[in-house]
Amino acid sequence: MAAPAENAEATGKALWQAAKEGNTAEARRLLDAGAPVGWENAAHFGTSVLVQAASSGHVDTVELLLDRGADLEAKHEFGATALAAAASRGHKDTVELLLDRGADLEAKDRYGATALAAAASEGHKDTVELLLDRGADLEAKDRFGATALAAAASRGHKDTVELLLDRGADLEAKDRQGARALVAAASRGHKDTVELLLDRGADLEAKDRQGGTALVRAASRGHKDTVELLLDRGADLEAKKNTGEDALGLCASGTMSTR
Repeated sequence: MAAPAENAEATGKALWQAAKEGNTAEARRLLDAGAPVGWENAAHFGTSVLVQAASSGHVDTVELLLDRGADLEAKHEFGATALAAAASRGHKDTVELLLDRGADLEAKDRYGATALAAAASEGHKDTVELLLDRGADLEAKDRFGATALAAAASRGHKDTVELLLDRGADLEAKDRQGARALVAAASRGHKDTVELLLDRGADLEAKDRQGGTALVRAASRGHKDTVELLLDRGADLEAKKNTGEDALGLCASGTMSTR
C-alpha cells in the first residue's frame, strides 16, 4: 500500500538530506520505512536523491540507492545525471561505481555537455582519465561547439589539457564562434596553458569568426604576460579582426594598462 502523499514528502525530504550528508545508515532506515527512492527536491532544481548523493561523492549512499532501484539516468532541471554531477566535482570513485552500474557515458545536460566535459572544465584530471579509459568521446561538443579540450583550456587547467592532448584531442577543433583551444586560453590569460598548446603545435595565427587571433584576444583583455609570450613566439602584431582592430592598436590605445 502506497504511503500517503504528505508522508512521502516528509520522508523524501529526510532521505534527500541523508543522501546529501552521506548518512547511509539513516538513508537505509528511511528507505526501509517507505521513503520514495526517486524523490526530487523542487527547491534544489529538481535534484533527485541519487544525483545529490553523487554530487556529494558519497559512494556508499549512491550504491544503496541504486540497489533500491534509483533511476540511474534521472536528471535535474539543468539536465545533469548522477554521473555528470559526480564528474563535475571530481568524485572519481563515485563515477567509477556509476559506470560499473551502467550509467550512460555520453548523456548530455541541457547545455549539451557530457560527463567528460564537466570533469575537464573543472580540471579533475583523474576523473577525466577514468572517463577516457571507459570510452568517453574525446571530441563530443556541447551546444556551443566546445570540446573537453576547449573547456579545460578556457579554465586554464594545464594538466588536464595535457592529458587530453596526450590522448589525441584535436588541437584545432573549433567551437560555434570559430575559436580554438588556443584562443580560448589566451582570451582568459592562461599563459601556462597557452604555452603548452603552442608547444604542442597550435596554430598561432588561427582566427575565430570575428577575426580574432590569440594575440588579439589576449590584448583586448589586457593579459600582458600572455601577449608577451605570444609575441615571443612570433605572433603577428598587425593581424586584424573583422572590424579592423589589431593587437598593436589595442596596446597603443591603452587597453592593456586599463583592464
